[in-house]
Formats: sequence, C-alpha cells, structure tokens
Amino acid sequence: MKQTLFTKSTLHTILIITGAVLVSMLGLLAVTRYDNKYITKAPLTQGGLCIIPEKGYCSLVDGWEFYPDVLLSPEDFSSEKPPYYSTWAGEYPNLALFHKDKSPYGSSTWRLHLQGNGNVLLYLQEPLCAARIYADGLCLGETGNVSSDHYAPLIKDGAYSFFLDGEVELIIQTANYSHYYGGIWYAPVIGDTDSVSHLIAFRMLLYGFLFFSSLTLSLFCIVLWERKKEDNKNAAFYFGMLSLSFALRICYPFLRLFGVPLVRTLYAVEDAAAVSGIYFSMQIVLLLFMPEGFWLLKKALRALTLSVCGIVIVVPLFALPIFPGLVLWYGPFISWYKAVMALLLISLTVYGGFMGLPHTKTVLAAAAANGVCLFYSVLSIGYYEPFAGAYPEEYGAFCMVIAFAVLMVQRSRDMAMENQKLNLHLQEEVGEKTEHLRRLLMERSQLIEELGHDMKSPLTSLSNMAQIIRLNDIMLDEDTRTRMVHIEEQCNILSERLKSIQEIAAQTTSPVKMEPVALNTFLADFYHNCRPIIELYGPNFLKNITSRPCRIMANREQLFRALENLLYNAADFTPPEGKITLSLTADNASAYIAVSDTGCGIPQKDLPNIFRRSYTTRSDKGGQGLGLAITRSIILEHAGRIEVVSKEGEGTTFTICIPLLT
Repeated sequence: MKQTLFTKSTLHTILIITGAVLVSMLGLLAVTRYDNKYITKAPLTQGGLCIIPEKGYCSLVDGWEFYPDVLLSPEDFSSEKPPYYSTWAGEYPNLALFHKDKSPYGSSTWRLHLQGNGNVLLYLQEPLCAARIYADGLCLGETGNVSSDHYAPLIKDGAYSFFLDGEVELIIQTANYSHYYGGIWYAPVIGDTDSVSHLIAFRMLLYGFLFFSSLTLSLFCIVLWERKKEDNKNAAFYFGMLSLSFALRICYPFLRLFGVPLVRTLYAVEDAAAVSGIYFSMQIVLLLFMPEGFWLLKKALRALTLSVCGIVIVVPLFALPIFPGLVLWYGPFISWYKAVMALLLISLTVYGGFMGLPHTKTVLAAAAANGVCLFYSVLSIGYYEPFAGAYPEEYGAFCMVIAFAVLMVQRSRDMAMENQKLNLHLQEEVGEKTEHLRRLLMERSQLIEELGHDMKSPLTSLSNMAQIIRLNDIMLDEDTRTRMVHIEEQCNILSERLKSIQEIAAQTTSPVKMEPVALNTFLADFYHNCRPIIELYGPNFLKNITSRPCRIMANREQLFRALENLLYNAADFTPPEGKITLSLTADNASAYIAVSDTGCGIPQKDLPNIFRRSYTTRSDKGGQGLGLAITRSIILEHAGRIEVVSKEGEGTTFTICIPLLT
C-alpha cells in the first residue's frame, strides 16, 4: 500500500514539474518572440544607419559607436572622428574591461546615426547613472549631471521628441560612479509618438498590476498573521513578507518615471528585495514540506539566505565605493545565487511531492516555473529584453506569490471546513448534553416535588396532633406544654422550608416563556390585586405609574411573583403608620419599577448579602432568605437587574430595571 502511494506521489510530482517547465518555456518563448528588443530592432544599412519606421516602434540595439572614458559633444565630431568601439546596447555592462584596476566607474559617449522621416519619440530607459542626450546637434535633455567635477546621479526614464528629416546624429553622454552597471545597458526605444506612448502606458499598467496585487496580498496576510495566534501564523507572515518584498522590488518603473537621486540606496533595496523574496519563499517551503528532523538543514539554509541578504545591502552601499573591482564577481554572484536557490526550492518541493504532503502541487509548479525563469534570466542576458513586459525573473517571482496565495487559500479553506466539522460535532454534542441535563433537571424537580408532597402530609398531621393535645389540655404539665408549642413551631418551620424547596424546583424545571407585556396595565392590575392584602398589614399602599407606554418582554407569572416577594418583604418591615409605594418610570431604553417603603431599613453591613440564597436577618420569624434570591434570578431571566438603596430607620427602595421593547 505504501509503495502504491509513493508511486502515485512520484508520478504526480513528475507530471507537475514537466507541465510547469513546458508551460514556462512556452511562455518565455512567446514573450521572447513578441516582446523582445533584440528581435524588433532597427535594421542597419550598409553605411551603418539605423532605419526608423514611420509607424510603430523599434529598439536601437546595433550600430553604436562607443567611446569609453570620454564625454564628446556634437562639436567634437565636426572635424576628426575619435577612435571608438563598435558595439551593441548591453554588450558592456560597465567600464571594468577598459580599466586596469577593473573599476566599473567612469564616463562614456555613445553615438548612433538614424535615418527616417517625421516626428519620433525616443524612450531612454534607465540610463546609468547620469545622461545627456543630443539629436542633430541639439541637446534634448539630461538626467543628473554627467560632469566628473559636478557628478550627480539620477535614475530616470526619459522620453524625448525630435524631428527626423533624413539622417540624424544621436549622441548620448553617460557617467557612472554609483552602480555596478553603467552606460546604455538597456536598449533605447524609438518610434512614432502614439506607438511609443502606448508602449510606455502598457508597461506602467502591467507593473502597476504586479505591484498593487502583491502589495494587497502582503497587507492582508500580515494583518491575518497579526490577528491570529495559532501555530500556522508563520506561514501567513512569511507569505505576507514574500508579497511585500516582491512589491518593493517591482515598483522601480514608477520610481524611474519620476526620477530617484539615491542611486546606491535604490539598487541596494531592489537587490535586497529580490533576495528577501527568495528567503521568504524558502522559509515557507521549509515550514510546509520539511519534517522536524531536518533542523540542521533548516538552520543552514536560513543562515545562508540571511547572509546573502546582508551582502546585497553592504556591498553596493559600502564595499563597491571603496573596492570597485568587486563588481566583477558581485553581479554574477547574485545571478548564480538566484539560480542555485531556484534549484533548492524545486528540490524541496519535489521532496514534499514524493512524500505525499498536502498542498504541494501548486507550490511545486510555481517553484519549477520560478526556477526556469531564473535560469532563463541568467542565460538570456544580451539576448532578451522586453519592450513593455516584465523580465523573466520577475514573472517567476510573481508565480511564487500567486502560488503561495493559492496555498494560503487552500489552507484557509481546509481549516474552515475542519472548523465547520468540529462546530457541527460540537453543536450535536452540546445538544445531546443539554438534552441530557434538561432531563436530569426535570427528573430532579419531579423528585423534589414528589418528596415534598409526600412529606407534607405526615408533617401536617404531626403539627395538628401537637396542636390538639395542647389545646385540649390533656394532662399536660407546664414543661410538656412548652415542648408541644416548640414542636408546632418546628413543624411550621419545616413546612416553610418544604414550600421553598418546591419553589426552587419549580423555578429550574424549564426556561420561562416570554411575551410582550404592557407594563403600565400590568402594574395597575398588580396594585389593585395586592392592595387589600397589604392594607390588612396596616401600611398605606400607594402607586405612581407613568403614563408613558412601556412594553417589555416578560413572563407574567414570574414577574408577578418577583414583585409579590418585594411587596410582602416591605409589608413585614413597615409599621402600620408607614407607607409602601409602587412606581414606574422609563427612559429611551429601560423601564424602572420601584418598591419603596418607610420601614426600619436594612443595615449597611447586610446590603451586599441580601440577594444570596439562605441569607436572612429575620430568622426569629422563620424566614429562609430565599425570596430575594428568587426575585433576583427572575429579573436576570428577564435580561434586567435589581438594585437596593436603604438607610436604617428611614426605609428601603428596591429598583428593577428591564429593557424596553423597541
């Protein structure tokens, strides 16, 4: 069985890698064929003139005259032509080959002859690192300052319009003392104004899509990681940082559009973002597809990737200005490091595929595509440069971003389905437990009621017999008479306690049924029903009910019982000359029912405990401390609260607050 599963996993992995490689190669071949400056380039005449089409655009790749370490203006070519190198755009990444100390820095002049008719637009992409442009002897513009005495780098894409009337001389002066690439590294584009403008707009739209989509994903995942506290938060964090690093790396066309003077910092950030993207991709793969036993390999890979992240920041900013010869190995080192890490990513995901780990298919396909794009990017230097699209390395990195986005969606979906199953199971289990508990409570309540009923009859008989013996004076001495009175009192106490037990049992049988109640009418009826009984105690019973309509959700019997407890408590502690007041007030949210008396009041030390079960201050009268506890539980069932204010010798006020119906 294990062998079968392994064979299936191996077959799936091979098919995924093969498919990803084929699709990647087909895509790269397509963009190489239809979006490549080295294919759609200006043709050369036998005299070395670049022919510019009247419609459309082309790239200025071939036919350049290259003058290293010198800045030549149009006047310098009026008499005798200085010696030069015939070259094509991108052949010399810098001036290191022309210097004994291998320094990449210096100034240079690039000269080309154009032939055509009509207005044209020259799109000079990212001249490194300062440039001045001449066409037919006129200065079209400059970026930064090319003078060695006042050198000021400025990386900015430029669009320059001029008129072609037959043959025109194009001269571009460049100076580089900041970056490991210099001069005309990217082939200029020229054509009619509309075509070149549309080309630039399409390029900005494409990079805008790449930038904003990855930035949105990064912010979403970082927020997701911040809010979650589960073990999988690392995956969300690494994916968010991967997307953020790609967004930082891919935003350079917008920076070039407006011009950025911090050349060293800009390119250091770009390199660091590219290498950081590899680091975070590696961390996600290690987290998902590597067992816990490979901790040494994980530590080694983390140390390697973090070290390279430090190198790409330190070398351009601090090392190259002091040791410019390092540029000979720095650029190739970055390129081949990316290629090696692409192989590692593919290897790790292949391992996950062979082991049958979940969620490997999408990442494996993306890693394979990314590896192909990285290798193609390294091998196609000088053979492929896009007009409007992105570079192969950027397409590969975006494949990783999209793959990990799909992976996060799959993981989130699986977790959601698992949570749904757990919640469903939990709901069923809770329902079963609740039903079981309800049956137990009902059985307990029935048992208590039956027990109370069974005990009530013999207890009543015992009390009646003691009373008959005492009243008939059947040969009783004084001591026996006293004991008979005590028996009657204890029987009465037991009877009251049985009554309280039955009340508690009735209270816990089932949830009360609520219905809308007009509180004004309800309290008026309550007042009229209870007034005769209360006035038999002696105190005056008054009411003060607002005319404002007050509707609440309530159980009439339970609410009547709660108010009855408060009212009879007040009657017990109010002298005959006192008064008891039932009042109702309301605000926009709640109704307030108050029962006030002018009785003896409650001591301050007793106020915190009066709602506790079995707490009473009148044990001599047989009270069991259940009335207020039951009242409080009834009010809580009505989503309300009860408060008390009392002062000894002046009276007590109980206030019930219940939410109004909206």
